[in-house]
Amino acid sequence: MSLSELYSNRNIYKRGYSNGQLALYVNDNDGQPFAELSISKDSVYLDQDEFILKDYSENAELVEELVNLDVIALTDRFVLVGSRVCPICKVLI
Repeated sequence: MSLSELYSNRNIYKRGYSNGQLALYVNDNDGQPFAELSISKDSVYLDQDEFILKDYSENAELVEELVNLDVIALTDRFVLVGSRVCPICKVLI
């Protein structure tokens, strides 16, 4: 199932991490978790509509599709999380 099919069914959910940062998830059409699009890092300041994009592992191919679907917008900011440089994005939905 493609992300565009999931998005057309409104299966993208916004929640919050315990530190107040935005958490973004995708569920499949059965309501089961498909992907966690965000990660949390306490030492990073984010606006309410910003999140740290987990653009690796199962999400590696999702970034371009999320941008094309106007779900997210890339910013010019990045953060080091562990050994990964992750983009900070704005959620548009």
